[in-house]
Amino acid sequence: MNVFIVGLGLIGASYAEGLVKKGYHVFGYDHDESVLKRAISYGLIDPSSSLSSISSSDLVILALYPHDNIEFVQKNHHLFHQNQLITDVSGTKVDVVKGIESILNESIAYTSHHPMAGKETKGIESRDYKIFKGANFLIVNTKRSKLQDEEILKRIANDLGFKHTLTTSPKEHDQLIAFTSQLTHILAVGLVNSDAHEHTKFATGDSYRDLTRIAKINETLWSELFIENKVALIERIEAFESSINALKEMILNDDLESLKNALKKAKEKRESFDVY
Repeated sequence: MNVFIVGLGLIGASYAEGLVKKGYHVFGYDHDESVLKRAISYGLIDPSSSLSSISSSDLVILALYPHDNIEFVQKNHHLFHQNQLITDVSGTKVDVVKGIESILNESIAYTSHHPMAGKETKGIESRDYKIFKGANFLIVNTKRSKLQDEEILKRIANDLGFKHTLTTSPKEHDQLIAFTSQLTHILAVGLVNSDAHEHTKFATGDSYRDLTRIAKINETLWSELFIENKVALIERIEAFESSINALKEMILNDDLESLKNALKKAKEKRESFDVY
């Protein structure tokens, strides 16, 4: 299969690395010429890669920031055709899917997806196809989805080492991600920014380090993601505020039994995630 990857940052370059190792013929593009040259020198993409290679590819993966993916499709939609599948890895879907659907010809297949994996670092030098091993893979249907799209994306997921796939809608995707990804980043940032003690760094243990690892965040990307999905994200923030306020009241009132029950409930629910 010929694959064209637009954007050779952390995710795009990691996809390229993993797919090449599985025997895919990978083309690529990045607006940064130095990144493009490095991708070629590392053997991640075909040396002949150019935008025109899109037309000879079976699968086009858009791996730019959400609005940049829409802009790329707007500028280059003439290169897409009905015998290929267009997909994107954007962290939010409702606005991106709507934007791309409005541009693409109705005969062109477009099904979005989201690899639930990443790192705190960014760029081609941070690439690592192993980050996908055992991770979750969300397939997001659109008005342009065709019957074979899901199977193609499941094949990609399997070849990259993902463990579970879930097929969903753009709206449900954004609701899920608001909780499992965006809220967790908000919590990590809020926790770090609430610190005012000069000796904190010398008193941290695994719990603090594990909770705050993702506070080492790509502020440009995540600011865009938070605002694009603000309705769902604010709902999840408010639900968390309610939950933590309940715990606060239990502690203030010395309500040992309620506190133990709340901790037990959380422990059992979290343990259930480890068996699937």
